[in-house]
Amino acid sequence: MRRTVLASLMMLAAGLAAAHTVWPERPVENPLARYALGPSARFGFTGRVEERLSAGSYLYLRVRDAAGAGHWVATLTSTASATADVDVQIFARAEDFHSRRLGRDFSPLLFGTVRSRAPETR
Repeated sequence: MRRTVLASLMMLAAGLAAAHTVWPERPVENPLARYALGPSARFGFTGRVEERLSAGSYLYLRVRDAAGAGHWVATLTSTASATADVDVQIFARAEDFHSRRLGRDFSPLLFGTVRSRAPETR
C-alpha cells in the first residue's frame, strides 16, 4: 500500500510539473487588448505590400500607402491578403513593439486586417 501511495504522489508531482510548463502561472498578454485604439481613433488606408515577415500565426507586412508613407502592420496569417494591393483597417497601435519571434523592434507597429483591394471600377 505504501508503494502505491508513493507511486501516486510521484505521478501527481510529475503531472503538476508538466502542467506548469503547459499552463504557465502568468497568462500571455494579448497585444491587441493592450494597444487597442478607441472606435474614433481607428482608421484605414489602401496601399501596396512591400515586404512580408512570417511569425507563426502572425504576418508582419510593410505597406506603403497612397501618400508614400511606409507602415508595419501585424495581421493574422490565416486572413492576410496574398496580393500586393491591399485595404488595411487598423484597430490597435503600439508605439514601440518587440517581436520575440522575429527578434526585431517595430516603432510603431499597427495591428489590423489586411484584405485584397477591390478592383477600381470606372
